[in-house]
Amino acid sequence: MLSKYKRKSVIVGLIMVFLCLLLLAASGTIFFFIQQQAGKPTSSNRHTATPTVMMTKIARSPGVPLVDQPLFFDNFANKSKGWSLGNAPGYTRMIANSTLTLANSNHKILTESLPTDTIFTDFMVTVSFTIVKADEDDSAGLYVRGDSNLDHDYRIDIYGNNTYAISKELLNTNKTPLVNTLVNPSSTSALHPSGQQNTLTVMMKGPLLVLLINTRIVSSVTDNDYTAGQIALFVQNSTTSSGVKASFKSIVVYPAPKKLPSAN
Repeated sequence: MLSKYKRKSVIVGLIMVFLCLLLLAASGTIFFFIQQQAGKPTSSNRHTATPTVMMTKIARSPGVPLVDQPLFFDNFANKSKGWSLGNAPGYTRMIANSTLTLANSNHKILTESLPTDTIFTDFMVTVSFTIVKADEDDSAGLYVRGDSNLDHDYRIDIYGNNTYAISKELLNTNKTPLVNTLVNPSSTSALHPSGQQNTLTVMMKGPLLVLLINTRIVSSVTDNDYTAGQIALFVQNSTTSSGVKASFKSIVVYPAPKKLPSAN
């Protein structure tokens, strides 16, 4: 039988052993926690993975839109734009099947102004059309920078004989119409024959006019007289022809490019 003193010694020893075991267990827990924390990135050393997304960089000046908005556009899908339509003896203006048709058998010019109040100064206009019927002196095309009556304007003709010309129209002192030829009727391989669609583009900036036919630059002229005005489509019936007819598929007007291309 153990003495009272020995029993106390054994109890104290057991308590010490228990405390040592408890201390070792706590130390292991603390060490494990520290190891776990050491493997986590802190706010100062955390690395964010870069997403594998392909980015396309477009160099643009601040405030410049990626695509210029058109000043006017119509593909003649309907009559909502307010074109001047209707028939009269010898004249036809109609929209049907996504096409504006102009026809004339009165040996005069039939005009169709863009249905907008915009006065165009510097711009780029593109129109796609087909001459359906014409003799060699009939034509279809564009007026640009025209006054309200189209007495003063620049005019681009595409003729039935597969040539083009650029003219300036005005009135003399007696109010008689005059036509000054800026580019004589000329042939170009860029021009498709009657019955096939052609796309005509006219760029104007300041006194410079650049003409493209089916995306090819064919001519440029410089004239200081007219600085702004309306844009109009037309067909012209010559004195010897029984009639002219053209079908227009689309027209769009954009602001002029910063720099116009050269015809050279």
